[in-house]
Amino acid sequence: MDLSLVEYHDPDDAYGKDAMRLYAQRVCELTGMEPRYGIPALVTIALRESAYNSPRWRVNVSDRNATGPVMPDGHPQGCSRGATQCVPPTFAAYHQSGTARTPYDVVACMSATVHYVRDRYGVNQSGSNFAERVQQADPNRPPKGYLKDLR
Repeated sequence: MDLSLVEYHDPDDAYGKDAMRLYAQRVCELTGMEPRYGIPALVTIALRESAYNSPRWRVNVSDRNATGPVMPDGHPQGCSRGATQCVPPTFAAYHQSGTARTPYDVVACMSATVHYVRDRYGVNQSGSNFAERVQQADPNRPPKGYLKDLR
């Protein structure tokens, strides 16, 4: 998807751990990831990146990505957004066809995250190595951002 097609509105999604589990289940269906690997990994990322996408953590305006023109949501284009905190260029590059065009949509944001970690970190189709390759997705290890390319 072209970056110019990214939308910056916030849908009326449900929040909380149980809601994230349901969204992650749908993402597994859309991306072909096995739920036994994808659900815990995506729910862990959502907790660590956005406190399960609670309204006060939808946009990160304080990290190094928070640059660029101000978008319709009132924040710089480069800000991380949504449940798994995708920046709009990454969201656009890894957008799942058939999902919403806004990173604020949990399924769209999580789906883009799955495609991104597969490409960047070598997470396999089933997701069996998701937590191993992406520490931020591993509930058994402390949080750690996406800084090192493991391929």
